[in-house]
Amino acid sequence: MVDAWGGRSLFQAILKTLNQVVVKHGVSIPSIAVKFVLDQPFVAGSMVGVRLGVSEHIKDYTAIFLLKLDEEDVNIIQEVISKGKDLNVISQICFSLRLHKV
Repeated sequence: MVDAWGGRSLFQAILKTLNQVVVKHGVSIPSIAVKFVLDQPFVAGSMVGVRLGVSEHIKDYTAIFLLKLDEEDVNIIQEVISKGKDLNVISQICFSLRLHKV
């Protein structure tokens, strides 16, 4: 998926950008990423995987509901994301190819 989206250097750029927001808000990169996705108008929910018995995940993911990304946060994240390919389109093409066994 990293290569399909835009490659390792772009992936490193989004991690660096997310880390800027992490420093500002004092939460984890996964919390920032999930909050950003949940704030999109076409998203109704998110599934988050955790390891059984790792209790710090609870604290980490409850922060999502208290976190407010401001316009600056959204803009710097969106700026990097816009440099990558639209993975929704890529996944639809892959699904279509599988469906038609091309």
